Amino acid sequence: MVDILKKRCPGCGAYFQEENPEEAGYLPPGKTPDGKVLCRRCFQMRHYGVMKKASIKDRAIKSDILSQIKRCSAVLMVVDISQFEISSEALNWAVDMDKPVFVVVNKCDVLKRWMTTSQISKWVSERLHLDPNRIISISANDRRAVANLRHRIEDTFSPGETVLLLGTTNVGKSTLLSGLSCSDVPTISTLPGTTLGIIEGTSKNGNITYIDAPGLKESNPWLSRMCPKCLTALIPHRSFSSCSATIKPGQVIALGGLGWLRVDDCGDRGWIKVETFVPEKVTVHTTNVEKFKALCEPFRGDLMSPPCESCWSSLQGPNYLEHSVTLHVNQDLVIPGCGWITVRSGNFLGSISLPQGVDPVVRPCLVPSEAIRKTGRSR
Repeated sequence: MVDILKKRCPGCGAYFQEENPEEAGYLPPGKTPDGKVLCRRCFQMRHYGVMKKASIKDRAIKSDILSQIKRCSAVLMVVDISQFEISSEALNWAVDMDKPVFVVVNKCDVLKRWMTTSQISKWVSERLHLDPNRIISISANDRRAVANLRHRIEDTFSPGETVLLLGTTNVGKSTLLSGLSCSDVPTISTLPGTTLGIIEGTSKNGNITYIDAPGLKESNPWLSRMCPKCLTALIPHRSFSSCSATIKPGQVIALGGLGWLRVDDCGDRGWIKVETFVPEKVTVHTTNVEKFKALCEPFRGDLMSPPCESCWSSLQGPNYLEHSVTLHVNQDLVIPGCGWITVRSGNFLGSISLPQGVDPVVRPCLVPSEAIRKTGRSR
């Protein structure tokens, strides 16, 4: 008789169990794990779109990873370009493993309207201070790009070697594993934290073994405080949405109810031009300070979505913390995990209000201005 407690679900990596139908790894009595049978959580995600969060701590995830790293020849650190500040935080830990580290910048398709993958690689190289030759920018949904990556890996490593896929939650490691191993076994969803244990796959020719580990969670301040529906709304599906606006002192620009920028002073010119970049389901709304206060109490979910009303309460809205900011032209003001506001013209003083635990980031702009995109000049 097969001891299911020693078997993992091939979809999420959780150990099978028969005790609690609501927990990850649940396998109904009578089902025998054969390498393809999924736990109930994975089955419902795949076939019914039912998203269920599962609790797993970074300490347990890191322990699982460290138990595997000795047999790995290198680390593929997967970074999500749409959530760069959150997903790049795992790099320091990856470097400490004393293995060669290559950075795969994923989800580049969400920026293809504005940038090439080579431009993205250059920007990431400058931000992370890494050799550009160790950075590969792709979309894990692009079969040709993944095939090129697979061939590059097979040309770099010898038969029998093992490569670890490492990163934070929802950067696309499972999608990448599926493409590199030519397998549809890993469960892929837009819900952060789908993978809960170690999953292995082999290259099409059987020469390279890939290990997919659960995504690290601690750098994502939204995970424990938002429902699955709101979390998936923070993931761009096809492309980022962008819009331009001219803002004057006394006005507010809000990225849903996740955070809002108030402009206080624009100098003598009296206005600034900004461009916002957000996932498709995040509403961008511009108004004056007084009208914006009326949207917060009571909460106007139609104009400030996400979060939903329940998550708004969990985030302690509208009592967000206020951060003073000074921005200049061609700088991004980032709400980590949600999107950013780019200053295209002018400079200003103001403040951004965010939930406790979410800190704004000011960085050199990721997406070049329209004028630069048209002329092809570099920043």
